[in-house]
Amino acid sequence: MTKLKIFILLFVASGCGSIQFEQQSLYDRYEEISIKEKGPMVIYQDAAGTMWNELAECGDFEITNEVSAFSGNNCIKIEWNKGRGCEWAGFGNSFNNWNPIDLSEARHKKALSFYVRSIGSDTVKSIPIVANLEDFGGGGSYYFIDANKYLNGLQIDSTWKQIIVPLWDFPVNEEEVDIYSIKQMKFQLEGAGAFYLDEISIIDYSKEQYNQMRENVELMKPKGNVNQTIYRKNRFLNDAWGYENNDCQDLKEVEKEGNKVIYWKYKADCSWSQWGINWNDWYQINLRGVIDQAKISFRVKAGKGSQFQISLEDYRGHSVKVYEGKETNGWQEVEIPLSKINITQSGLVLDQIKQLKFQGSSDGEVYFDNIKITKK
Repeated sequence: MTKLKIFILLFVASGCGSIQFEQQSLYDRYEEISIKEKGPMVIYQDAAGTMWNELAECGDFEITNEVSAFSGNNCIKIEWNKGRGCEWAGFGNSFNNWNPIDLSEARHKKALSFYVRSIGSDTVKSIPIVANLEDFGGGGSYYFIDANKYLNGLQIDSTWKQIIVPLWDFPVNEEEVDIYSIKQMKFQLEGAGAFYLDEISIIDYSKEQYNQMRENVELMKPKGNVNQTIYRKNRFLNDAWGYENNDCQDLKEVEKEGNKVIYWKYKADCSWSQWGINWNDWYQINLRGVIDQAKISFRVKAGKGSQFQISLEDYRGHSVKVYEGKETNGWQEVEIPLSKINITQSGLVLDQIKQLKFQGSSDGEVYFDNIKITKK
């Protein structure tokens, strides 16, 4: 009986050798879901219940009609303060009905767009939100929404302003995010804030459109005054630095020929043979929009062997040479068109000018008067 069982098993096993199994791939990627080639992919648009949120004790998230929405009848009202002790706060939603989206190529021609306004009459220049392209494995591409780069305007106020963040700016690290299988746009709240939001979507966008938007914002910025007095008589000690007693130089306001002027005597081999002057009480000075129209002018009288340099500096550390000075035969009138100065290449930020700076390069004695910016 035992021999019969063994024979049957051997027969069955030998018969199995003629069976062929079809090869199957256990996992490749999610089945590719088509996304719209044109038009916005909606994250939020005029309806309650279309987004999830998690603010816990940190704040409130609601759909409201207490103000006029940018579009439709309702908008999002969100207020938060992470200082209240919550570990995480944020909100989000899919923009493809919770189907995975391959953004590996599409992200180079799309952007996150939404409209924002402040609650109340406050104006702010930033919105402390980190956007995250989250994949189905919980990984993500996190990116801070910098209003200085992406706000179509100068500040966030009580009127609707658009923010457009190109998806190509989001960092894509294959170890951190599966860009071929994006689940949703997730928004992580930082610090504290209070805003209305509306019309959150992924839109078609190009680098040309972004550059045009930044040019438009640049034109919105206030222009400086063509006429600005740099040396304000009787205010020299308030406007200048470098006049303190030292072994490098003697700097002061003096009477000469019945007129107050700046007197500067310096040693060139000394690191402190330099000084600067600000004509806006040490606040930022605005030269935006006046470069092609204005000139720097002054009167100078430099003694024998004097050599010095005058530069414009901004509050970001950029500097550009304005004038190379040397000895003169009595008083000399100097006029320098701002358009002749190498401002563009220097990176000088024109609405953040800090000072006009003077630096000696050989032992000298110099007088200055009537330093100003005027129309050409």
